[in-house]
Parts: sequence; C-alpha cells; structure tokens
Amino acid sequence: MKQSLRYLVPAAVAMAALFAGWRVVGQMQAERHASSDPARALRWRPADPTALLALAERQLAEGDAAAARATATRLLGHEPLQGQAFRVLAAASERDGDEARTLQLYRIAARRAPRDRATRAWLARYFLQRGDYPQALVQIDALLRVAPQRADKIHPALVQLAQDPKFAQALAQSLRDDPPWRAGVLAALRHPKTGNPLAAGQVMQALQDRGGLSADEYSRWLDSLIAQGRWGEAYARWAGTAVKPNGRLPLLYNGDFAQEPSEAGFDWRRRRVPGVLMEFEPGKEVGSRIVHLQFLGRRVPNAGLEQALMLAPGRYRLLLRARARALRSEMGLQWRIACAGPARVVGRSEALQGSFDWMDVDMEFTVPPAGCPGQWLRLENPVPSGAGQQVAGDLWLTGFRLKQKPE
Repeated sequence: MKQSLRYLVPAAVAMAALFAGWRVVGQMQAERHASSDPARALRWRPADPTALLALAERQLAEGDAAAARATATRLLGHEPLQGQAFRVLAAASERDGDEARTLQLYRIAARRAPRDRATRAWLARYFLQRGDYPQALVQIDALLRVAPQRADKIHPALVQLAQDPKFAQALAQSLRDDPPWRAGVLAALRHPKTGNPLAAGQVMQALQDRGGLSADEYSRWLDSLIAQGRWGEAYARWAGTAVKPNGRLPLLYNGDFAQEPSEAGFDWRRRRVPGVLMEFEPGKEVGSRIVHLQFLGRRVPNAGLEQALMLAPGRYRLLLRARARALRSEMGLQWRIACAGPARVVGRSEALQGSFDWMDVDMEFTVPPAGCPGQWLRLENPVPSGAGQQVAGDLWLTGFRLKQKPE
C-alpha cells in the first residue's frame, strides 16, 4: 500500500503541474490574441475580459448591436464593475433609438470607467447638442485631464464654441477653477491666427468679471489685442478698469508716476535692459514720484521706459521735466513717438546729454489721419548700433503731460 502511494503522489503532482502549465499557456495565448483576434483568445480562455471587450467593440463596429450587447452582458457576468462594457451597452442602446437608456448607461460607464475617452467624448457631444454647457465642460475637463495630447484638437473647438455668449460664460467659470488646460485655452483664444476676437473678448471679460484673471493674463490679453492691431478695443477694455484721476483719463497716463506702473495696457511699462538701472524716488509734490535711470556705460538701444498711447489724428505737445548728471552718449537720448502703423516716427525730443538741473523738455508732433492706429512713447538711443550706443551717467524724469493743440 505504501509502495502504491509512493507512485501515486508523484503522478498527481505531475498532473497538477501539467494542468497549471496548460492554464498558463492558455492565459498567454489569450493575452496574445485578446485585441487582434478576440474570438481565438476566447477559445483559449472563455472569460478573458480584454478579449470579451475587444469582441464586443468589434461587433458594434460591424453593426451587430445585438451580438455586441450579448458579449458585453457576458463580460459583466464575469466583471460586474467593468465600465467599458456599459459603454458598449450604451452604444447598442443608442442604435436602438432608446435615448433615455443610452444616457443612463453612458453615465454608469463614466462612473465606473472615468478615464474612458469614448465615454467622455460621447457625453460631451450630448450635452453640447442640448446647450447644457456646464455639463459638457465637465466631460471636456475630464477628457483633457486623461488625454492632454488631444488639446491641439479640443482647444480650437473651444475657441469656436466660445463665440456663443452662453458657452463663453460657462467656459470662463471652468477656467476660473484653474484646470491644467487653462493656459492652453487662453493661449488659443489670444493666438493671432487661430484665435477668435469675439470668443476671446467674451471669455476674458467673463473671467475678469469673476475676478479670475491674473495681472499677467490681463496684460497678455491687452498685448494680444495691440499686436493684432485692435488698439481701440484694447484701450476700451483697459480704460474700463484703469484708475481715473479726477474722474477722467489723461492723454498720457500716470505722468507723475504717483501709481506703481501696472506694466499693462496704456500705463507705463518698464523693460529690463542690461546696463540700465531704474528706480523711483519721491517727488516734491505730494504723491508724485521721479524715475531715476542709471546708465552703466554699456551699449543700450533704449532705456526700457515706454508707454502705449491712443491718440486721435491732430497736433500735440508733450511736456516733461528732466535733470541729468554726467549723462554721456554719442548722440544723447531722445524721447520718440512712433506710430504702430506705416506712418512710423512722428516726433522726437531734443537730445538729453551732459549735466543739467531740472528743466522743461518740450516736444510737438502731429498724428496723421491715416497709418497711425496707436502710438508708442519711448526713451531711445538714436545711435543704431555699435560702440556708439554706450551710455553712462544718471537721468531723472517726472511731470509728463500731453496736450492736444487746437487746429
């Protein structure tokens, strides 16, 4: 008896090992063919979930909704929480024309397979078609999070949809929550070629109204309008938020630097220029300030101080106060007013050079009736390039005023 058992045990172990090995082979074959040949995979492993899903999707693509439904139901019998199987059932139900059942099944699919792109895309289309933009954007948000590589196609679509004021409002609300795709959509809205002025204006204004626009984003928005030649719109949007001394906006804003330059719109902008140090000092009048420019003997094309202007055609006079100490350059520094359009430079000040106490600087110029939609006021070095661009010394400026002269 003991001797018989001695032979039976190894045989049983061998049979178990053979069975386990066969199961491993079957599993390997099923995994190998699950996507490419699901029917073959299922012959090896009848309950393989990947093969069942692939077969159901193939049957659906071939138009056999009944077979796809049967296979998806079979899959759910093995894996009741398989979300993609519910998506197959939903698609089959849609072909049967059962709208309520279709939506219910797609919602179940979204809950159980939240990263399934096809489910999110269907739900997004469904809600967009019905004008339920907040719900559509919930699905678009999920889709962009799981498939950020699709942004190149989705962002332009959002720009086009944002021409609808209601969609623009809903999109602004979504962007206010700072999703990871926010910067990409804002860039698409501002893009000079693929953007849309109406959509950009509506979304950006809605964001600003909600307090959801950062100072940098606000500045980029205005700059994009200026870059597109839409100076009037840029000025109107900036003027709506700018601080108005005495209830009105002067032709040249913040001329005494009483407010910290915002670097946006039609306020002063300070550009970083190697070889130039810029700081503000208290002025003699209460609340006023003086900008102090220190030049370190390096080549500089300009001082890095500028302002965009929105002047109607006509004659103007620019006044400011300046003083200098050992200000040395080949041709001095000049204030220049240049048109953004083909009219180009319309005015230059006298050269600022050497050492002098506070004095008035006066410049007259004319904005032509055409070719000058907006202007830039800049302190520049008239030397085009080379060693002659070196500037050294100190310059102080304040009291900028701009007046229109009667014709």
